[in-house]
Amino acid sequence: MQSWFIKTTVGAGTLALLALAACKKDEVRATLTPASTPTLTASTSAVVLSSANAAQGAVIFTWTPISGFNWTNVEHPYDPAVTYMLQFAKKGSNFAAPFNISAGAGPNTTLNVADFDAAILAAGIAPNVTTDLEVRLQSAYASNQPLYTASLPLTVTPYPACQQPAKAWGIVGPAGPGWPGGAIDFTMTYDCAAQTYTYTGPLKADQFKFRFGKEWATNLGGKGPNVPLAPGGDNLVVATPGTYTVVLFAATDTTNLAKAYYTIK
Repeated sequence: MQSWFIKTTVGAGTLALLALAACKKDEVRATLTPASTPTLTASTSAVVLSSANAAQGAVIFTWTPISGFNWTNVEHPYDPAVTYMLQFAKKGSNFAAPFNISAGAGPNTTLNVADFDAAILAAGIAPNVTTDLEVRLQSAYASNQPLYTASLPLTVTPYPACQQPAKAWGIVGPAGPGWPGGAIDFTMTYDCAAQTYTYTGPLKADQFKFRFGKEWATNLGGKGPNVPLAPGGDNLVVATPGTYTVVLFAATDTTNLAKAYYTIK
């Protein structure tokens, strides 16, 4: 009796295991595949960044997002959210240590000079050095492995991180905003790499001077462009009204202005 009971029990257990194995083998899993493969192109393959152009576009990436998804073995298919990132890495590194910048919703992503420069420096790439990078588009969705486009070559030359000084040179006078009774100037933008101050905008046919920090304690005037300026010098003149770019040179140290001069174009 005991032998028969054990054999019967073992036989029933074996059948149950076989039935469970059969269920696992017959299990059908849902699958998700993209209906299209993203692509990526760039407006340029070489970028030299400058703080003087910080607000301008550095490079435009054009890409095609995933058009949709195909499901199999699922009752209620849906399109999952997709996150697109531009991945940058040093050439030949196989993207071992990339840095990412959001690509947004597409189909165009414009990286401006200041933001791109900051991302490059944060990744440990040296300023004022031309570096060969590779860039690709990453498409991440659900819990699947991300999709990647083919990589593109991109040569970049970043500039050192720079903050606009708390006090800066400005243009004052009726050629610009007028002679002030208070602190009124066309403030100029400092370029770290070139060590110059620049103003681009409208000027009237009239007189002007440069002054530092919106105060008259340090001001420059003189005879005209490309001629050394002098502290407290004569009023300068714009002959014809128009839109100009004025660049002030050799005036980073306000205690040593003997070589300061400007250009206007």
